Amino acid sequence: MMINDISSIYLNNLYGTMGKEKKRKLDKQAFLELLITELRNQNPLEPLDNKDLISQLTQLTSLEQISNMTKSVTDFIAANTSFVKAQASSMIGKTVVVKANDIDVSDGKAPPIYFKLEEPARVILEIEDAKGNKVFYKDLGELNEGFQYYVWDAKNNEGVLLPDGKYYYSVYKVNPDGSREEIGGLESGRVEAVQFEGNEIYILMNGTRYPISSIIEISEEVEG
Repeated sequence: MMINDISSIYLNNLYGTMGKEKKRKLDKQAFLELLITELRNQNPLEPLDNKDLISQLTQLTSLEQISNMTKSVTDFIAANTSFVKAQASSMIGKTVVVKANDIDVSDGKAPPIYFKLEEPARVILEIEDAKGNKVFYKDLGELNEGFQYYVWDAKNNEGVLLPDGKYYYSVYKVNPDGSREEIGGLESGRVEAVQFEGNEIYILMNGTRYPISSIIEISEEVEG
């Protein structure tokens, strides 16, 4: 039987097999075996053209280079991930400042609310309960640039002590044109643990988990 185009035959069979069995991969060994099979079964009257042979050897070389490059990238990502985790774990015991806007009232007391101003500005503080009801409003007046804090007495604007629980605050600076710009709040504490979930890294601070991206400052713990 004449074999007119063995290349087309084995490539078609190869693609068909790849379509049926997605788990099988074409590596350089399989490619080389297919090429040897083609050379053994070629039509003696129509041997494989040199150009075709060179083309297929080039494909084999490219396949090997891609395979090696893929392995190098995979190894680099694995090594980099381990390095990042090791760096993150080194934060345990250090004092960090994170972006936050929640505050826990316990035994009728609330921890200080921290925020930072890039320039002097008039500041307004608003606090809501877990249901989104505004329970407190305070115009803090003109404040200097830098880190600032406010101690809320856990009372509403009528002076009534609010129940214990989680509340959420918003800090705004008032622009010269009268518009308000939220600058967010901050929380400081010691890193108790570092947790990993997939590609995400979290820190545990003051019993609350924060994404590592929320950290804006890290410092050594100051001994009392």
